[in-house]
Amino acid sequence: MFTALENYIKSRSKVSGEELEQIVSLFKHRNTKRNEVLCDFGQTCKHFYFIKKGCLRLYEIDHKGNEITGYFALEECLISANTSFMLQKPSRDCLVSLEPSELLVIGRKDFYHLVETVPAFASVYHQFVEFAFIHSQMRIYSFLGMEGIDKLKWVMEHEPKLLNRISSKAVASYLGMTNSTLSKLRAKL
Repeated sequence: MFTALENYIKSRSKVSGEELEQIVSLFKHRNTKRNEVLCDFGQTCKHFYFIKKGCLRLYEIDHKGNEITGYFALEECLISANTSFMLQKPSRDCLVSLEPSELLVIGRKDFYHLVETVPAFASVYHQFVEFAFIHSQMRIYSFLGMEGIDKLKWVMEHEPKLLNRISSKAVASYLGMTNSTLSKLRAKL
């Protein structure tokens, strides 16, 4: 059940068998239904998730009522409502399971205990934070001033699985455009 998580950790850090056992023992298995909310707007996020199977989406709603997707996470990824999880403040985001998913979940207290006591886990966490920052910066700077067609090409190059797995409405919200605009652009390619 925890093989995917073990492989994920081993591929990112030097970890002893004892440390790996300690890490895995603090994760719990959880199945979700399609569109199940894991952290809602205004809730304080208390969990971190490893996706064994499925897809999670992190999004917010702007002042006009439009959904703005910040991130999609597929198999063998870590995800949380990061800002809320780290700062323990009410979330501006909603974290939802887009499809029935198998997750491995760890609570905040156990998560930070591992970060503080198991160097291999701290390394995995730091890599996650670095990736999240770089991904965020790349999207911000790449999308500023980009035409819609170029945004679509960027996703096709950097995150091609999204176009096959995720609804076009959700992908459009990730790209900062309407669903009809995305459909027109896809037809051009």
